[in-house]
Amino acid sequence: MLPQCDCKFYVNKIYVDKIILKNMKGRELQLKQLEERYDSGVFEFIPVFGRKRVGKTTLLKEFLKGRNGVYFSATKMPLQMNASRLASRVFGTSTPLNMNLEDVLKEVANRSKDERYVLIIDEYPKMLKRSPEVSDILQNFIDDIHEDSKLFLILCGSSVSMMKHEVMGYSSPIYGRRTGSLELLPLDLWDSMELLKGFGRDDALRIYGMVGGIPLYLKMLDPKESLKDNIARLFFQDMSFFRNEHEFVLLEEFETPYTYYGILEAIATGHTALNEIASYSSLNEATAHKHLSSLISTGLVSRRAPVDNPNGRKARYVIDDNFMRFQFNRILPNAEYYDEKVLESIMTGLDTDMGRIFERICAEHLARLHHGEIGTWWGADQDSRTQEEIDIVLTKRHDGIMEGWFAECKYTKDPVGPEVLAKLKHRAGLVKGYGRTHLVIYSKNGFKGDMGDEAELYDLDSILGMKDPE
Repeated sequence: MLPQCDCKFYVNKIYVDKIILKNMKGRELQLKQLEERYDSGVFEFIPVFGRKRVGKTTLLKEFLKGRNGVYFSATKMPLQMNASRLASRVFGTSTPLNMNLEDVLKEVANRSKDERYVLIIDEYPKMLKRSPEVSDILQNFIDDIHEDSKLFLILCGSSVSMMKHEVMGYSSPIYGRRTGSLELLPLDLWDSMELLKGFGRDDALRIYGMVGGIPLYLKMLDPKESLKDNIARLFFQDMSFFRNEHEFVLLEEFETPYTYYGILEAIATGHTALNEIASYSSLNEATAHKHLSSLISTGLVSRRAPVDNPNGRKARYVIDDNFMRFQFNRILPNAEYYDEKVLESIMTGLDTDMGRIFERICAEHLARLHHGEIGTWWGADQDSRTQEEIDIVLTKRHDGIMEGWFAECKYTKDPVGPEVLAKLKHRAGLVKGYGRTHLVIYSKNGFKGDMGDEAELYDLDSILGMKDPE
């Protein structure tokens, strides 16, 4: 029996850290990591997951090219029908074969006993929802073959919550059997910009703020059109690609998507505290908290609290997914009343949003530089009796000392001067618990005056010029 462990995996008779791959080079790094695991020559079981449209299927089909194995996309049909369709893929027939899943897996076991064989089951959560017993079948299959098999098994799904809980979670029958995992995240800013060549720099940043790093979304935008015309075509026309995309994203994750729709609408309209969200959504706080936890686990929402009081009642919830935030903040409130005036208002709103979008970009940059945990801070200055805020706080522990990088972000047409540095230095002194602090200032348009050497200084050119950080 394989050992049960929720934080590491048993592979090649040693424990190894799990693979959560970052997106430094688009999908090249993910492909390379899969290829390295393939070259191990021993049994591998890698769950691959990530939100809808993030590029999982494209990556896996590229990985399979030139290799012995099959790619199979499951459906919500009964297990017997899925097994018959999988059998046709394994045996290479044009019509489904009347076989049960156990017999198909026996054939896979035979093919992978002496040579590498790849089995990719995409959309696994769809099969699991209809036929929960499939995980028990896979458990028995893996336990029987893992010691001397050369099978490379991938289960893939867009339902992040199901993949985390029903495939990798403690209660899953196949818990502890994976030899790694791959969470495919949206592309970061730098890789997204590669897909937006042809747009001006500012418009490319706006687009990233609108749709995030989802490759398919980015490719939908046409650099031959103005940004305003792109928004009209993609969001407001009757058959627009994005018109109901938010619903498809929620349907992929949740059995009752409209409850989550109400929570996202609450946050978008400024109800960011738990009690406010519960009241707006007509839920009690316990139920609202449960649903918010589900949204957080899928990456659609995040909980933010001051870094020196992370468990306090000051927490705010924000829509973390760029596309869902733009859809709920800017598009849906205007979807039924669209005209040229509304479109102009959205463009103005998008410019307003750029300050927050720039903060997110700066947070990505800072995390790449210093590899810590990103947070924020707000609180009272007891001396001046004012409320103060710091845009970004990156935290990590070094040599037993809590170390923090405190960053101010300015997306303004004017360069930043020493007064901003002085204010940041004062605010950093209000934050409790840090043994060592560093100051960082980000400015879209550079700096003026004597900024000294107390802070790390980055303008937009230096941010975008960062390609491959260590």
